[in-house]
Amino acid sequence: MSAFELCLRFARVDAAVRRRLEVQGLSLNDLAVLHHLDTAPDRRLRRLELADRLGLTPSGIARLLAPLEKLGYVTREADARDARLALVALTGAGAARTHEAVEVAEEKAGALFDRALDDSERATLDRLLGRLAPLA
Repeated sequence: MSAFELCLRFARVDAAVRRRLEVQGLSLNDLAVLHHLDTAPDRRLRRLELADRLGLTPSGIARLLAPLEKLGYVTREADARDARLALVALTGAGAARTHEAVEVAEEKAGALFDRALDDSERATLDRLLGRLAPLA
């Protein structure tokens, strides 16, 4: 298999996983945003840091955050030390939705991987993805 064909196959798998892990009207990207905020200190991150964690551009993160803000799951805040920096904060409603959705997503992901990989293969996949992560 050529490197390009491998990338196409990887993209197909990524799309399938994203479809299967949609939870409670939240896409996997939505859930990733909420999860990163939920695990951040004070449940806040700079927008640029959030974009970096998700591999998105600043405009991409803005488009992703807008519906979450309308739903009341996140808010925008100014950084107390630097007004030029925009912070994104998880609300109480966002935290509650995150905990519910992550629990369901964890069950779905577990079922998906349990059907396809044993523990050793999962560890190998984790190691390989870790080696590819710096390329993203």
